[in-house]
Amino acid sequence: MLTPRTSFVSSEDHVELAVHDYGGDGHPTIFIHGTGLVSRMWEPVITRLGEEFRAICVDLRAHGATTNPADVNFFDHRMVADVVSVIDALEVRDAWVVGHSMGGATGLLASLARPEAFQRAWVFEPIIFERTEDRPEGAFDFVEATKRRRSVFPSRKDAVDRYSSRPPLDELHPECLKAYVDHGFVDLADGSVELACNPILESRAFEQFLQDGWERLPQITMAVLVAYGASGLDRPSTAAPAIANRLPRGVVEPFTDSDHFGCFNSLEAVTDSLRSWFLNADSAA
Repeated sequence: MLTPRTSFVSSEDHVELAVHDYGGDGHPTIFIHGTGLVSRMWEPVITRLGEEFRAICVDLRAHGATTNPADVNFFDHRMVADVVSVIDALEVRDAWVVGHSMGGATGLLASLARPEAFQRAWVFEPIIFERTEDRPEGAFDFVEATKRRRSVFPSRKDAVDRYSSRPPLDELHPECLKAYVDHGFVDLADGSVELACNPILESRAFEQFLQDGWERLPQITMAVLVAYGASGLDRPSTAAPAIANRLPRGVVEPFTDSDHFGCFNSLEAVTDSLRSWFLNADSAA
């Protein structure tokens, strides 16, 4: 079992970010989670990566062990401020960055604020889309539905049983699901457990994030592998090839039989991709 050293870094808006450093002499690698999730979900992948990687997991505002005011917001520049705060506090230079969904997008945008921080990036379905006047069909319903997400369970076992039996979290590898429930819930006095990321705040994150990322993609100069779940053609993941094409040094990699949470499902395939992308950098883009 991995046991990180957890410390806290101050960000904007009175946010105290939880940073989980797994130590070692490997290459510093920042791992960032998606909306509603936690960074320690990456632990099963980190375990498989080996000593070439020094993993540093960051819980963004309102997620995991991070603390913040109830009125915190999630606009792109605020999320970037969280990652930049960690970069500055740890004096990160020439690191690698790995991110899923909102975490992937935030990692990419943070590289523009601190170009010296990251050498390369590996992102799975980063949530960056071309903006239009109208929201995507169903977006409002999705935001409202998130507010009604069940937040309290009698036990962590009950949470695991529920999530593993229905989409979308039934895609998670059992080890990643356990890590999510272990670190994404807090214990209540009556013995039950509650989501660390309040559904109201999760809904606000879905609503506020995604402002100007699409326009800024051509400014990102580091090499980026954009991975995506290729199990269907009518999913948001189909934006991944367009994102990679828009990046000056973008490369796309589909994961067959995977959906949006594929980076927490096919652990061996993900580990192989990460090791190839980062450790064989001379032969990649």
